[in-house]
Formats: sequence, structure tokens, C-alpha cells
Amino acid sequence: MLARTPFTEIEIEGVGTYRLPNQWQAHRLRRLRGEKRHTAVLASGAGMTVRQFMKLTAALQAEVHKAYLALMSPANVAADREPAETRALPRGHLSIDQKLAIGRRLLQAKASLPHGHFGPWLEQQKGLSLSMAQQCMALARAYKQDKQAA
Repeated sequence: MLARTPFTEIEIEGVGTYRLPNQWQAHRLRRLRGEKRHTAVLASGAGMTVRQFMKLTAALQAEVHKAYLALMSPANVAADREPAETRALPRGHLSIDQKLAIGRRLLQAKASLPHGHFGPWLEQQKGLSLSMAQQCMALARAYKQDKQAA
């Protein structure tokens, strides 16, 4: 089976190129709630303001929405060497079991690396922030302590 790389942008006739929001844009968009947030995500991905996006025809707005769904689709996530239970999905929520599995792997990797090398190693890993890594490792440590205490 050939490995397929995920696509990161879609060309929409009459609108231009649609891309998912970058980290900075996503941080700003998380502050919004409801329909306003969804519209802002679609508009920013198309490189527009919400006002410009709302001036598009309903058909073009629907095309932008289809592009957003295609980019966010689980089928668009690249096949990794890691098992599915430890793979972080972009902008995806992880279950407790997934966080535990990731935390265990990170603790093993940290133990195998020399002092001071874990941070740079973690930066090279794509799709996992430092805060999420710390959260997963803390959860794995707590689970291990609870298991030993029982």
C-alpha cells in the first residue's frame, strides 16, 4: 500500500485557495463561540474577513464548507508508523486511553535520552505540543502510582 501524504489546501474557483487556520489564527478563533466561530474559521481559511465571506453566494460558501470538511476529514490524516492509539490527530480530541498510551511512550523516550535532550527531541515530533506532552506524561505517572498503590 502506498503512503499518501495529506493535502493541506484546496483550490476553490471564485474564492481562491482554502487552507486550515494556522496556530495563531486557531488560537484567536477559539475565543469565539457558536455559529460566529464556524463562520470565522471558514472565512480565515479562505483568507477573508467574516464580512467578505458573508458577501459570497450561498453556493460558494457551501464550497468553502466542503473544502473545510475535506481537510478536517480523518481520511486526510497521513498513515504513520505509530499505532492509531498513540497518534495525535490535528485539532483532534484525545481520549484518556490515548493520552495514557502517548504518556507512556513519551516517558520511555525521555528516559532513554540524555539530560536536556527531551525538549529538542519533542520539538522535532510533529503534532504534539509541549503542554500536551506534559499533560500526557503526568497522567501516565499518576496512573502508574495509582496502580502501584492498589
